[in-house]
Amino acid sequence: MPEGHDAVIEAIEREFGDFAGSGGVAARDLDSGETIAVNADATIATASTIKVPILIELFRRIEAGDVALDDRYAVTEAVRAPGSGILRDLSLGVELSLRDFATLMIVVSDNTATNLLIDLVGIDVVNQTMADAGFPRTRLLRRLDFPDIGTDARRLAVTTPADLAGIMAALANRTILSPASCDAILDIMRKQHYVDLTPRYLPYFPYGEELGRSDNGLRIANKTGGWHGMRADMALIEWPVGGRQRRYVIGVGTEGDPDTRFWAENTADRLIGRVSKIIFDHFGGSTLTATDAEASA
Repeated sequence: MPEGHDAVIEAIEREFGDFAGSGGVAARDLDSGETIAVNADATIATASTIKVPILIELFRRIEAGDVALDDRYAVTEAVRAPGSGILRDLSLGVELSLRDFATLMIVVSDNTATNLLIDLVGIDVVNQTMADAGFPRTRLLRRLDFPDIGTDARRLAVTTPADLAGIMAALANRTILSPASCDAILDIMRKQHYVDLTPRYLPYFPYGEELGRSDNGLRIANKTGGWHGMRADMALIEWPVGGRQRRYVIGVGTEGDPDTRFWAENTADRLIGRVSKIIFDHFGGSTLTATDAEASA
């Protein structure tokens, strides 16, 4: 094992051991193949991380010529859902492209956009695509119909930390779809607005380029999930080192947290941030310094 591997496992186990609920994580260095795994095969709720498999199925349908990103659909009462997103607060009948619905589903975790895309691609088809790709433990069970789900996130969808990391690796290595589709999905995920989990304690400044400020090159493509007493995240993390990209993937989830508040200081949010930082430092991120932009932000 690489130097420090056992110490990383022990540090993560201590973090989960001090947590009132349960948790697991899987991470893989895409260059060396080193894997970090703690409770990586445990079944967990996905919450909104299931939106990445839905997006993958949408792009599979696009590749097949069944739909196109520029196809337009209207928001109806049948798909409108409470919870995260902005479409719930807009007028019924607003019409957007599939590209826009896909972006909203990921970057602000829009539940209304998600229901529309689930209806378009089909629950069983999403599950078959995941099984065919080697992720049979990742299963979408229903639309985002909250009276049916209640506070039990497993009624929506289930997965494992290993599957979450594996899906991100398949996107990063361009094996789950065409290279163009994988790149398009990752481009959407890099626009993520929710960065309180995996990126939480990393020297990540996503707005440096557009503000014309210094940038350490750290890029994160992630999708979070949160429900009553649970959190999850899946991410590709990369930065330049010596003319190449340093890359690793991570899938992480927690359940049973007595802190059920939806706020940035949630216990599980901070736990996932700490576990992420341990793995980031082990994979070489400790040498990546914060930029002047971050220090003054």
